[in-house]
Amino acid sequence: MQALVEQGEDLILPNPDPAVEIVKGYRRFLVGLDIAQAQDRNAYSILLDERVPYYDANGRQELTKRRREIVRADHLPAMSYADLAIVSRNLMLDPALAGRAYLVVDASGVGRAFCDILNTKSVQHTRVQMVAGENETESKERGRTFNNVGRTRLLSALNSAIHTGDLSIGNFEARDLMRQELESFEADVGSSGRVKIEGGTKFGHADLAVSAALALWLSDHRSVGAHIGQVPLKGYW
Repeated sequence: MQALVEQGEDLILPNPDPAVEIVKGYRRFLVGLDIAQAQDRNAYSILLDERVPYYDANGRQELTKRRREIVRADHLPAMSYADLAIVSRNLMLDPALAGRAYLVVDASGVGRAFCDILNTKSVQHTRVQMVAGENETESKERGRTFNNVGRTRLLSALNSAIHTGDLSIGNFEARDLMRQELESFEADVGSSGRVKIEGGTKFGHADLAVSAALALWLSDHRSVGAHIGQVPLKGYW
């Protein structure tokens, strides 16, 4: 049997037998970028999302169970937004990611201006404005789409995915810090009955966890995979 072939984000098991149905899998990376506010730090997470084709006992091609894993997360040193945009572009052009990676950026507050700079650097990305509550809506401004997603919604989804096994945390240098941030979250029910989730450690305001939550959100967004075969590099115009 021929070896697995990677074509961009597509995973294919070639087979010359016309009786064998080729079942296409995928391996993609979702990059979440949390932009520093007044007391935060820039942080990013890279989430691997894959389903790999294989042959079952009857010789039919099937796909493995979906695997999502945070394979890397880290803080970035303080720098200008122009420099951060260049770092983001270089990250998306890394040979390990190029052609199969998608970027989602926190467009809240100063993130709006940063996203505009990304556009000048030709970095394709999805904008998320974190808002209060648990709702999710979409709006357009100046021809740009903004996904308005409740912070509680994002963090609750992250917590649920980890506890149910839908998302795992890989082995990387900041793994322990990521776990500390996740364990720091506490839910509070306000007088209106709404749930609010807050957290953070002495090292920051849960920036790594927020970037991971953004990447997880993007992994299920309808835009992922929409440009297969149409652009040479995912995350880059």
